[in-house]
Amino acid sequence: MDALSRAILESASDPTWIMTRDLVVTAFNAPFAAICERVTNVAPEAPVALDALVHEPEANAWWRDVCARVFTGRHVTADRRPFLDGSKRYFTISGMPVLCDDEVVQAVFAARDVTERSRADPEELFDLAVTRILTEAKPLEAVLGDVLEFVCESDGWDCAVIWLIEPDGQHLAPSVIWTRPDIDAGSFRERVNELRFARGRGIPGKAWSREGPFWVPDLMDETGFLRREVAALSGLHAAAAVPLYDSERVVGVLEMATRAVRPISDRRQQALGRAGKTLGRLIARRQLQQIVEKKSYEWTQTFDAIALPIFITRMDGTIMRVNRAARDLVGGEFKDVLGRNIAVSGDEPWKTLADTVTSVSDSRTPCTAQIAEHDRYWDVNGAWYHSTFDGEDRVIIAMRDTTDLVRLAESVRRGEKLAALGELVGGVAHEVRNPIFGIGITIDTLQQMLPDRPDINELAEVLRNWLGRLNRLMENLLAYGKSWTLSLEEGSLDSVLRVVVDECRQIAAQSSVHIDAEIESDLVMLLDAHRLGHAFENLIINAIQHSSMQQRVQVAARRDGGFVTFAVRDHGPGFNPADLHRIFEPFFTKRRGGTGLGLSIAQRVVDEHGGIITAGNSPDGGAVITVRFPVFSL
Repeated sequence: MDALSRAILESASDPTWIMTRDLVVTAFNAPFAAICERVTNVAPEAPVALDALVHEPEANAWWRDVCARVFTGRHVTADRRPFLDGSKRYFTISGMPVLCDDEVVQAVFAARDVTERSRADPEELFDLAVTRILTEAKPLEAVLGDVLEFVCESDGWDCAVIWLIEPDGQHLAPSVIWTRPDIDAGSFRERVNELRFARGRGIPGKAWSREGPFWVPDLMDETGFLRREVAALSGLHAAAAVPLYDSERVVGVLEMATRAVRPISDRRQQALGRAGKTLGRLIARRQLQQIVEKKSYEWTQTFDAIALPIFITRMDGTIMRVNRAARDLVGGEFKDVLGRNIAVSGDEPWKTLADTVTSVSDSRTPCTAQIAEHDRYWDVNGAWYHSTFDGEDRVIIAMRDTTDLVRLAESVRRGEKLAALGELVGGVAHEVRNPIFGIGITIDTLQQMLPDRPDINELAEVLRNWLGRLNRLMENLLAYGKSWTLSLEEGSLDSVLRVVVDECRQIAAQSSVHIDAEIESDLVMLLDAHRLGHAFENLIINAIQHSSMQQRVQVAARRDGGFVTFAVRDHGPGFNPADLHRIFEPFFTKRRGGTGLGLSIAQRVVDEHGGIITAGNSPDGGAVITVRFPVFSL
């Protein structure tokens, strides 16, 4: 039982108890315990079976019959006249079912001693009806509607309204309205919903200002009655209003009316006043509960809206609360995460998070850390605070994904390094090209001077081939060292890639290598078609150069969420794992005759398109180079 239900149960002045379908009393208040002790001479302890409380066969059968009726879903009121302390006492027993998913799971009973009266006065039923709030899981307005129906049906009222004080504290506004079916409910509700009463105005306002019950035996005798027309149309005469108290504060007014002309007695006024205090207290509690639930919901929504993963833990690392981003990181639902230790495993990021909790717990000072794990980077900030809710210390950890910032910084550093290197090699290439040009002219002249010397001509052709290779290297160096900017426009990456693949098929055919392409259509993004085509060409040619005869190079491009992904794979020996960190460095190559610039130029082009290029090996063998571009558009 939750704290609110327990508090409401204990606030009831009559013996009140809760029973399960197997006739076991699971909770009760002090008046119930007292009367049981008077009957059995033994103080009851929950849970306790009905048979242990009621031994006499006739009485036991009577209680079983009442319980059976309640567990069919009906509200039951019955009289019981037991002998107590040597004399017969009169009790009114009220039983109410508790529903869960339209199934009666338990029942609440209340007993009122009415021995001193010849009959149970109707106003006593009001107090009994209020106890229904104990078992209702519905919203407050729905519960109050049930209470009004019970009161009116039990005490002969034809309509009732609960007025609650508006937030400005100046007026009463209708909250819940109930009428009998034979009253024009639509018209009545429409008129009532339009009304607001200040203190001292109308029957509700007068009960508010007097801070006590206000009774009109016949509304037709009241010339100043604001709703005389409504009352006349509905045939209403007597009306009563009672303020609803929470301690010393009025929270609203209960107003009831009937077609009968009904005077009020002092005893009825006292009963109404007592009922108003009980109902007002319970309304205030339910209102407070709804406010707390609303604030909790708003806080949860705000907490979940924070994009940073946030964990709140005990000082020992037990997770007490997480937001949605943290749940996504853990990979579980809210209920699956709570109560687990933040050291989910010995791997990152959990190891660093656990160390952060330990550091904050030991030092009671904020702590920061960084995590680099599987190409993801995080900044971690931890701090402690004292929870005023339960009086315990807590650790709060916030994680910030800095992967994009780290990659951007690396790209900037790499760009600066490559720019400086490019300027250097460009200057060297320019200086070397002049001697190469001179050597070429000298070879031409030598061949012209000695046309009849085959041996000289053969050596000249060998030199000419080496000069051609050296000249191509210088051209690549000049291209690498040349500063250039992208000319971005919206285009189709798949169109660029298909042209490049067709051109590379001719090169692959010379080495008896086949190219398989799986390229999705409409891969639209911002691109420089010329630069990007050159980069793709370098990547595909690199795969061809590392393939043996009859092997296949696989090229694929597809949309992946907010990215376009390109991958090229060969079935050659793959990359040496020790070389992976140097794959894109300028002039790094393990291939005889290679310049080591193709992959470096491709990385530069990808960087300037805002993409990411990575190199690795396939589990099935061969090298794989993957490129991911964000899908930007104009």
